[in-house]
Amino acid sequence: METTIRLNGKLADLLGSDAQREGVPVDVLAARRLEENVLLWRIRTAAPEDETRELHRLLRRQKSGTLTAKEREQLLALIDSRELLTAQRLEDLGALARLRGLPVRELMNQLGIRPIPAS
Repeated sequence: METTIRLNGKLADLLGSDAQREGVPVDVLAARRLEENVLLWRIRTAAPEDETRELHRLLRRQKSGTLTAKEREQLLALIDSRELLTAQRLEDLGALARLRGLPVRELMNQLGIRPIPAS
């Protein structure tokens, strides 16, 4: 699918200058920047806050031994969902690192993402 986007004024000038500096056509740079923004958005919104709060609440109940059977099902579903989101986030981090020509660890440092320590 091909889409045409018309840019006016300062934004067009800025994108043109950046493309010239990087030695790529404007459309290539624009596509790269759009892809980067989509990846960044997905990386930063991988885990909804309300879902994270509920996951932590259920984990605390499990640790205290007060988890009901229904809550256990909910916890397992949240863990499965989180594993899928985490896998997608890792793929997105890898794709963004490749676009920027960086090692994944360096990109994670730039974005303020810290790996979870192994327990």
